[in-house]
Amino acid sequence: MSELLMRLGWTSVQSAVLVALVWGVCRLLPQLPAATRCRLWWLVAAQAVLGLFWSSPLELAVLPAPAAVTAPAMALPAFDAAVQAAPVAYAAAAVDTATMAWSWPSLLLALWAAGVLLMLVHSLRGYRASRALVRSATECTDAGLQQALQLAAEAHGLRRSPQLKLSAQIRSPQLIGPWRPVLLLPARELPMMSADDLDMALTHELIHLQRRDLWWGLLPALSQHLFFFHPLVHVAAREYALAREEACDGAVVAGHDHCRHDYGRLLVQLGVAPRPAVGVASASPNLRSLKRRLLTLQQTRSMPRVAALAITALFVVIGVAPLRLVAAPPPPAPPQAPVAPNAPMPPTPLPAPAARPVPAPVHAPDPMPAPEPLPAPEPPAAPAAPEPPKDLDDGMSFVTHGQLNITRQPAQAFVLIGGESNFVDASVADLKQARRDAGNDQPALWVRRGQDRYLIRDPAVLKALGHAQTEVAALGTAQAELGNRQAAIGQQIAAASLQVTSDALAAVDVSAVVNSAIRDAGLDAAVEADRAARQGARQSRAAASAASQAAREARTASARAVDARQIALVAREQAELGKEQARLAQQQSVASARAVRNVRTAIDQALASGKAERVRN
Repeated sequence: MSELLMRLGWTSVQSAVLVALVWGVCRLLPQLPAATRCRLWWLVAAQAVLGLFWSSPLELAVLPAPAAVTAPAMALPAFDAAVQAAPVAYAAAAVDTATMAWSWPSLLLALWAAGVLLMLVHSLRGYRASRALVRSATECTDAGLQQALQLAAEAHGLRRSPQLKLSAQIRSPQLIGPWRPVLLLPARELPMMSADDLDMALTHELIHLQRRDLWWGLLPALSQHLFFFHPLVHVAAREYALAREEACDGAVVAGHDHCRHDYGRLLVQLGVAPRPAVGVASASPNLRSLKRRLLTLQQTRSMPRVAALAITALFVVIGVAPLRLVAAPPPPAPPQAPVAPNAPMPPTPLPAPAARPVPAPVHAPDPMPAPEPLPAPEPPAAPAAPEPPKDLDDGMSFVTHGQLNITRQPAQAFVLIGGESNFVDASVADLKQARRDAGNDQPALWVRRGQDRYLIRDPAVLKALGHAQTEVAALGTAQAELGNRQAAIGQQIAAASLQVTSDALAAVDVSAVVNSAIRDAGLDAAVEADRAARQGARQSRAAASAASQAAREARTASARAVDARQIALVAREQAELGKEQARLAQQQSVASARAVRNVRTAIDQALASGKAERVRN
């Protein structure tokens, strides 16, 4: 019910804007062809009908977002158990209140349905009158007239000509349809009409059939029925009918400038006659439309066809699709992993691996002391888990979800209370006051409008709002899981980095020992040349030891390369998790804004139906 009323309201506003745009274009471009103006006014009716029946309109986030600080996203508690524990007596009282008084939305919907029904009854009466007019008419027995009508229908590309009848109750030719169209000719005026006049009148009605105006005209009629309360929709339907007649007039005189005067004289001769309920007539419904048709016949300049089609396409793109203006979502907060009150502590970082043993250096005179190994870096400290909000009121501890204004107090506020969690669009002072008014242990929807405070405890309303937060809660849980995965990946990166650092330090120590052994072996060969034979075996062992150490160093370098690749892969995974968490944050912002709109709609309905209990100071 509320959704239907909302669609009626938004569509009425969009229709008013579209009518203003079409009217302005027709005024600024008087050379716009009548067929194009007919299409533009028909698009107004199409927009009205689509706006009412389109289930998912396009939302334009152009309204300013509320200036509020978004509280950390926490999953709302399950409202079902709390709602089921509500007092049964209150539920019975709420049912009694609902049966005693009608709400404003239901009253407005009933008035709208009654108006549509009255319009439908009026249209049915007109349809029955038109069919009675057709039944009372007599068949045309003039073979020449029948043959002329058949030839004219074939010339206009019609597969079959309409049924031709004569009626003494009309004064101008009328085409009744759209099912089994019948062309009625005035029995009294027919003998006084010249052959050219009769040909132009029949051509006008056949052009209506060629353009399928009887079928296209059903949509503007439907829009008038659904939006009977909207005067601009009626204006659009009237302008469409007038532009449709002008388009047929232009098609009759197209390429025959000499017959414009004769056709204008025919329009004056036919005069003014009521428009059929389900058909079209050559005569004008009033003097204003007759004057406009005569003035349109005098225009010989026309806009290029390409420009007219471009204008029509522009209105189709910007005007027909149902639109809704919504508030822009607040900017997403920096990605962070929300932690529940009972979240597990982060894993303890792995200890740094012990330094690898280094073989003793080869015996040589005056060996150089090996450098002391550098101390391994300390592992990074694990980030401390954020603590939940505490002691907002009388030592209580609970979490909030939604928009919590820290610096100012908005004119309107609400707090949806459920256990120790709250869904809010309020200030800190409002949050404290809501917990006090609700008793701190009962589920309720606390509302403030200016200085007036209300409590809504209807179990159906609370249950519907509790279920409405399922998407927001799921997004919060997903963000928490991503945060835990990012923390685990960070620990893996820290451990791998420590391993690479330890391997590098061990490689430095081994290289120093190998270089010292080679340098000592070279000094011994230079100083004690006479002992070359005896020292040859020792130098060979030193070279073999150096080669062994070089092989170990190569293996260590290969291991470092593998560790570096693993670190790069893990870092890439962590970056992807960061992007996913940012996307979830954006979705959570949009879902939270949608949930706020649902809560505000429920508040308006509860205030209108009397389900809201005013809190006395």
